[in-house]
Amino acid sequence: MITPGRYSVWFKTPVGEGAGVVEFGPDGKLAGGDSTFAYAGHWTQQGEHFKATLSARRVEPGPPGVFGLDEIDIVVSGRSVDGSSTLCTGFAKQAPGLRLEVELVRILGDRDEGA
Repeated sequence: MITPGRYSVWFKTPVGEGAGVVEFGPDGKLAGGDSTFAYAGHWTQQGEHFKATLSARRVEPGPPGVFGLDEIDIVVSGRSVDGSSTLCTGFAKQAPGLRLEVELVRILGDRDEGA
């Protein structure tokens, strides 16, 4: 189950793969990025099922993104595998034929560990 907090995100399409960090807010908003893209959007959780809609925009020069585009609107959905990771699939509205695979893994910090 996704809970508010910070997650490592790994993603891939047939075009390429990448990784970043995403913060899921308690208000249903998400934000994050990697070395060349910034992400922003919204998320919902119903039981084990997770759904997010977000935009990714290039903010720094670098290699092509996993869709080969500099601005994309993405929809992902999936279900929690266990208490710390979630597997999702999705697509970009600008490239609906390219399947996106995503894995989210919770980053635990001092606040999460009860310290």
